[in-house]
Amino acid sequence: MNKHDSEAILGLLMNHGYELTKNRNEADVFLINTCSVRKHAEDKVYSMFGELRKLKKKNKHDSVVGVMGCMAQKDKNEIFRRSPNVDFVCGTHNFHKIPEIIESVIKEKTKIAITDMGKQVFISPTLSSRENKSLAWVSIMKGCDNFCSYCIVPYVRGREVSRPPENIIQEVEELAHAGYKEITLLGQNVNSYGKGLSKKIDFSDLLELVHKIKGIERIQFVTSHPKDISLKLIDAVANLEKVSRYLHFPLQSGSDKILRLMNRGYTLSHYIEIVNRLRERIPGIRLGTDIIVGFPKEDEEDFEQTYQVMKDVEFNHAYMFKYSPREGTSAFKLKDDVPEQVKKDRLNKIINLQSSMGKKKEN
Repeated sequence: MNKHDSEAILGLLMNHGYELTKNRNEADVFLINTCSVRKHAEDKVYSMFGELRKLKKKNKHDSVVGVMGCMAQKDKNEIFRRSPNVDFVCGTHNFHKIPEIIESVIKEKTKIAITDMGKQVFISPTLSSRENKSLAWVSIMKGCDNFCSYCIVPYVRGREVSRPPENIIQEVEELAHAGYKEITLLGQNVNSYGKGLSKKIDFSDLLELVHKIKGIERIQFVTSHPKDISLKLIDAVANLEKVSRYLHFPLQSGSDKILRLMNRGYTLSHYIEIVNRLRERIPGIRLGTDIIVGFPKEDEEDFEQTYQVMKDVEFNHAYMFKYSPREGTSAFKLKDDVPEQVKKDRLNKIINLQSSMGKKKEN
């Protein structure tokens, strides 16, 4: 999703006369697109500031440094405090203003912060500078209404807004005409696509519309929330041959106690029921997942339930993380009571399990 945003902003700037350079020493503008999902991602941004300070000092001309995205939305004052070389921060709802923000910084010689969360704006896809010439990302919605207790995304990306289907179809048709064969439909939770639109439509309906477009040979989508997946959507994936037989389907934990604390909105039995339905209707489907270990109040029994589910389901792919407290989320109020070494040990255990299952599937 961040990569897609970066491509849109790059295209927007190129439309305003900027060119991309591979030589940092000659750059007039440095942009850092940020993520706040985990603390590690934020730490990487702060570590870049030292390098940018040297580059800015080395450049003979005055260069502009901007920080954009989720971290800018959340921590604008901290960013300015920790890096005086940053000239502007731009939050998640204001990417379309970046060219004018840069011009204002240059003319007014002042720092600028724009982080209001008004109307969600989809930058015109015709402006995107796409890195890949055969696969394209297509945004179908922005924001999230789920408020999982550990997740900062709804607070920095805003509430769910679905993009009108006619705009999506027009973009995919243009991509097909330009020679693109594969598209990935993007949303924080694509399963809830359609809410708030005047036309009654859901994600399975949208998949059918996109499937009809000539020239497109493969359709993928991310991400699917287990609480919102429907039998209608499962049947659509089964019946539409262009739709990928890979589904990213985040579990997060195998313990019902932890799922409740996470505010995930489903039980383990519900999740397994959907997995069984998917494999029944779509033979050979590949499943990916996300797992968090070390969530507050996770004891050894909770972790073992997660371990056992991973063993039983045999995911094809898994993103696995230690719990990272995010200030501003409801889980931040819980005591982070799982010792760091225990978190590391649990993470290593599931990584090793997933690795061994991956080798088993290869054989």
